[in-house]
Formats: sequence, C-alpha cells, structure tokens
Amino acid sequence: MGEYDFTNNLTTLSRFRTPTEAALAKNQLEVEGIEAHLEGTHTATSLGHLGPDLVGASLLVRQGDLRRAREILAHLLPTEGEEDTDDEDWSGEDWADDDYYDEDDDDYEPYSEEPVETPPLTRAWRASVIGTFFLPTTIYSIWLIVQHQLWRPQPGETSVNWRFPAAMLLNLVGVVFFCFLWVFVR
Repeated sequence: MGEYDFTNNLTTLSRFRTPTEAALAKNQLEVEGIEAHLEGTHTATSLGHLGPDLVGASLLVRQGDLRRAREILAHLLPTEGEEDTDDEDWSGEDWADDDYYDEDDDDYEPYSEEPVETPPLTRAWRASVIGTFFLPTTIYSIWLIVQHQLWRPQPGETSVNWRFPAAMLLNLVGVVFFCFLWVFVR
C-alpha cells in the first residue's frame, strides 16, 4: 500500500509572525509525536521587510491531530476572540509618529516618479571611467565635454569641477590604449 501521503488531509493549525516562531511550535509538536509541516517560511524570510502580517509562516498538521496539537500549543496560540497583545505594533502606525521620522528634516525628500537628469559633467566622468576599456564610451565622453563646454566653470561654480580634468585624463588614457591596440596588435 505504501506510506501515508502526509501532504494530503492537512489543515492550518496557526499562522505565526516569523518562521522562527513557527519552527519552534513545529519542533514542540514533533517532540509530542505529531507530524507537522511549515508553509511560507521562504517567503517570510525573503520578503520579511513587508511585515510579518503579510508574510508570516503557517503551521500545518493532519486534521486528525488538530485538537491534540491545539492542546499542546495552547500557551503559544491565541484563543478565539483573543487579540494578539504583543508590545510591538506591527502596523507601522507608531513608526510614522516616531521622532526619527520627521518630514521637516532638511534631508527628507519624498519619492518622486519624475526622472532626475544627471548633469553632463557627471555623465562625461562616468563615460570616461567606462571608456578606459570601451572606445565608444570614450568618444561619447569627449563629445559631452565638447558639446557642453565643460572646460568652463558651470553656473554657480567659481572654478572647474575636479571631474573635468579627471575625465580628460581617463579619456586620454583610453585613446592611447586603443591606438596602441590598433597599431601593435593588428
């Protein structure tokens, strides 16, 4: 006849906030001789930042063991009508009132869907770093520098930003490297 298929005829005994709590309850049941199965532990571990109310772990037992399992875990499981009275508020309402979260802080910036354009000098610098090993981005970096006249101080600056000479030096290294490859490696 084969072994009893444990995955059939299962019912949820309880849902726990964390996989650790569920594993402790499962171990306690197995010590008492009741086979148990955990469900949702991987989701709770990988998506735990969403909050335990959304991704908690479930403890499953056979329907025939349900009453005995509830008796064994009576001290861990809330009774019907009893509300969970943990000291921690998992709803996040207290977090919004916390002194640490202050919208009046100078560095508070709400999320915006609008893309922020990167300044041309920053783009030229990044392209020159990548362009040291890839010629088209070196050419793009040089084009940005010429197109936006980045050798001049930008509005609001008294001197040229350090990225301009660094980008030019990296572009020079990239061009020399690719010329060397073209002349000697062909």
